[in-house]
Amino acid sequence: MSTRTILASAAILCILSAQAGGAPDAANALPAGALKSSPSMYLREASASAIRWQAWNPDTLALARSLNRPILIDIGAVWCHWCHVMDATTYADPQVAALLNSQFVPVKVDTDERPDLDEYYQNAAAQLTGAGGWPLTCFTTSDGALFFAAGYLPPRPGSGPNGSGGENSSMLPLLARISQVYATDRAALEHEAEATAAKLKSTPSRNLSAPGGLDGLRAQILAGLAMSYDRKSGGFESGPGPRFYDFPALELALAHGFYGHPEFTAMALDTLRKIAAGGVFDQLGGGFHRYSTDPDWRVPHFEKLGYDNAMALNAYSHAYEASGDPGFARVAESIVRYVNRELLDPNAHAFYSHQDADSFKGDDGSYYTWTIAEVKRALPADEARVAIIFYGMQDKPALAPDGRIVLRRAISPEQVAARLKIPLEVARQKIAKASDAMLAAREHRKVPPVDRAVMTDRNALMADAYLTASAALDDSGLQRTALNDLDFIVAHMRAPDGSFFHVWSDGRSQVGGLVADQVYLLDALVDAYQYSADEKYLAEARVLAAIIEKNFRATGSNLLIDRDIEDAGTVIGQSPQSAQVFFDMPMPSVQATMAIAAAKLALITGDDSYSKIANELTANAPAMAGAMLSNSVATVGLALEYRANGGATVAIVGLNGDARGAALWRMALASYRPGKIVLRIGSDHSAASIPPAARAMLESSAVKGVPLAFVCAGTACANPVATPAKLAQVIRSFGVKGIDKTTVANDGPALARPPM
Repeated sequence: MSTRTILASAAILCILSAQAGGAPDAANALPAGALKSSPSMYLREASASAIRWQAWNPDTLALARSLNRPILIDIGAVWCHWCHVMDATTYADPQVAALLNSQFVPVKVDTDERPDLDEYYQNAAAQLTGAGGWPLTCFTTSDGALFFAAGYLPPRPGSGPNGSGGENSSMLPLLARISQVYATDRAALEHEAEATAAKLKSTPSRNLSAPGGLDGLRAQILAGLAMSYDRKSGGFESGPGPRFYDFPALELALAHGFYGHPEFTAMALDTLRKIAAGGVFDQLGGGFHRYSTDPDWRVPHFEKLGYDNAMALNAYSHAYEASGDPGFARVAESIVRYVNRELLDPNAHAFYSHQDADSFKGDDGSYYTWTIAEVKRALPADEARVAIIFYGMQDKPALAPDGRIVLRRAISPEQVAARLKIPLEVARQKIAKASDAMLAAREHRKVPPVDRAVMTDRNALMADAYLTASAALDDSGLQRTALNDLDFIVAHMRAPDGSFFHVWSDGRSQVGGLVADQVYLLDALVDAYQYSADEKYLAEARVLAAIIEKNFRATGSNLLIDRDIEDAGTVIGQSPQSAQVFFDMPMPSVQATMAIAAAKLALITGDDSYSKIANELTANAPAMAGAMLSNSVATVGLALEYRANGGATVAIVGLNGDARGAALWRMALASYRPGKIVLRIGSDHSAASIPPAARAMLESSAVKGVPLAFVCAGTACANPVATPAKLAQVIRSFGVKGIDKTTVANDGPALARPPM
């Protein structure tokens, strides 16, 4: 019996009422309060439901087998608006609760806590029914094999938004029919589940050779980006549907643009300006909402995710370094203010995960939206007029689903000044005063709750972004925040085998580490060494790299994988090694990030084994055809871009306490050159602690007495320089295509041979 057949019969509601109302002992077979102590805020909230939600674990699967019941798995997140809607309507319905408790084993999964489970069921659902996103509603056999999937389901026909929900797309009829079929023809459901699992096992990994090898793949990815670029709205997608930021693709465009392709730089900068002006950016409080519901970045889904804002901070910091446009610095500073205010734990010095969209039941982002009347009440008349014009409240306003206005920068301060016939500086002052007053008024509203779980992967991305921003914005406090965060993770989230847990909550680590946790942390530790010159971060990075190689590489393959002993024996544990590690989903590809981190370690340490790892991890990168997929493998493209054009090393040599050396170091970190490595080498280092590739610099008589900076690319090195301004010139030009090397400034003695 196919899935279509399962849904073809109209639900027999008399069966529903008989089953749901006459089996109190069946309902009591499920443990009550199973989620009360969960580290997940989302799961703890569900523990108050009339539904006896269970956690995904071996005990729950064993319970399903002993009770001879199918499993309903609800996958969602605390930041997911429609998950809240489904909880408040469908799962709050007494008949739904009764039937689930008596005939099913209901399981709640937090996609942020278990992204590996989410990935499996998203892929399985796409294979089976085309369903996807959140909430994801999965019906499985007792070992977790999927036989039906859907997204949001209203409780009964006609009860969804605008009367949606039919016999085949609402919960009560579906539960009744599945319960009936499971009791009378379970073999049909099991056959459906086995067929779906077999499809996943046979899905090709797409590890096909690209024409021209890895260079050909890089060219293909870049051509796809150029082809898919939306000149009207920015970004690398098209069509009327939702738009996502694709920050890895923007980083790739910036990097490729630097190396002689300014049209890519223009794409990236144009996109970053447009999304920062849109409703997807919180114009008053800073930070990016999750994505745009329209192609023009006007109306967002209002949740704010930590990893989106980490990637945004990195991209805007790099954009400022690459362009010198202070507008990008202002966006980066605004993101930092938001994160420090809402997502930074003042005691642990670690970053929280996410902020919800909704402040109360039935809400949809009203904390961030306005009416014109609210603006006029909050501001003096002249400032209100400026705010209404600047934020586009009367100019084809961007309207949230509830009809309230989403703020966006509809026009520039210059246009405000021209429209109101006032000096530009006066217009800017009025915009600033109006914005401050609106933010102050907004703070009296109920703030959307923050998920206070600390997740290693999110923290590593944010720490790395803070390091980038510290150099771009010349703010040493950001560097200290990043290093404090990494110190917290190393001190509190290490597992017995040396890897790192995924979640820290309620004072302890509670969820086993995933491959993304290890890889993003490795990359952040390598960068922490560059920004601090503290060898403890390099030592931690080398230990973690070895652990990843030992415990997170697939047997007989170059793929990185997750591992979870609890899933052994289930359909999850039996799933094949996935090539999904090459994709940005939506965080950067773990495979490509590991290759980038390994390549950095090779440059820093001179250890060729890291180069071997980087080459192995990129060797099986899938050949992606067409523009539609290029933005999905942008981090692979970035790894290949660094491989082709990166590899520059900047070494600052001199006593650590010398202010002149410190100034050179700050300039080296802040100068945009994608893929560069920065080393701070003091003459008070012990010989054993100096990276081998840099020892010749220290030993050269040319560096004694005065701090000098050396820039090497490939097999050549520029003459050393002693001033920050000249160092910036050399970093941006030496060995870069299209730059006349004879114009590079030189204020240091020439080296007889390259020191590296």
